[in-house]
Amino acid sequence: MRAAFFLPVLAGPFTILGAPAPSTDLTVTNKRQLVKPPPCVRSCEVTVEETQARHEKFANAFIVKRDLTEAFKYIAEDYINHNPLAQNGSDSAWSILSPIWGNQSITVLGTRFIYPQGWLNYQSTFGTVVDRFRWEGGCIAEHWDQGEQMPA
Repeated sequence: MRAAFFLPVLAGPFTILGAPAPSTDLTVTNKRQLVKPPPCVRSCEVTVEETQARHEKFANAFIVKRDLTEAFKYIAEDYINHNPLAQNGSDSAWSILSPIWGNQSITVLGTRFIYPQGWLNYQSTFGTVVDRFRWEGGCIAEHWDQGEQMPA
């Protein structure tokens, strides 16, 4: 009877030796820290073709790679957000998206650009989404996502 009581007490410290070592891999123990880039600065010298190329790069970063740091390089600091649950400005969008975007499962359904606007259509954890962006001076100046449709 005494052995049944003392054996677990004596063996207790040694069971720690059999436990797996804590991970020193920071990607496992900590989420990757996102860094908000400086906002996009408008330029009157940006052409329609350059704006379309920027839209394609933004779409790739935002919904293919889900790289917010890269995607936010195309958003103007004072951009207008027409989503009623969000405030205007890139800081508001960053604070909403940065904690959740990397965990989204996204299926790209399509993209479109008709100057000065671009559309992204995708399936995510939130359902089917159509984001519409107005580009100005090579930067995203305005955003809509409520009831938007992809243009034909």
